[in-house]
Amino acid sequence: MATPRKSAQQLAAREKAMAKAREMTERHEKLIELAAEFFQQQEQADLVRAEAKKKADALLAKAEADARNAVRGAATTVRAMLDSGEPKSSVAARLGLSGAELKRMLDLITDETPASPASDQSEERDSSHADGQDVAA
Repeated sequence: MATPRKSAQQLAAREKAMAKAREMTERHEKLIELAAEFFQQQEQADLVRAEAKKKADALLAKAEADARNAVRGAATTVRAMLDSGEPKSSVAARLGLSGAELKRMLDLITDETPASPASDQSEERDSSHADGQDVAA
């Protein structure tokens, strides 16, 4: 049997090296594709979380506004009970509120209501009285 020539051995070694290099290149390209897919999925997860947080914040804000409106309605009911002539202590006892809680409820609706006509009339009286003094002077 004849021994292979040196150039044939070199050619075989070169082909084997090229095949190994192609295999490594294909593997690296596959890993690059998988890494890109990974980062896309991570970005998608971040977007989903951000959107969910935005929706949750909006839902909480609406719930808080609805709760404030309900408390104002309760405060209006307390005011109606007091306007019926019931003493504060009796209303507080009936509703299971402390005096401070009852006052806070009433403060809620008095802070939001515009000046009453009685206070407008007293201001008019004060200004007309002041005008009367200017005329007399």
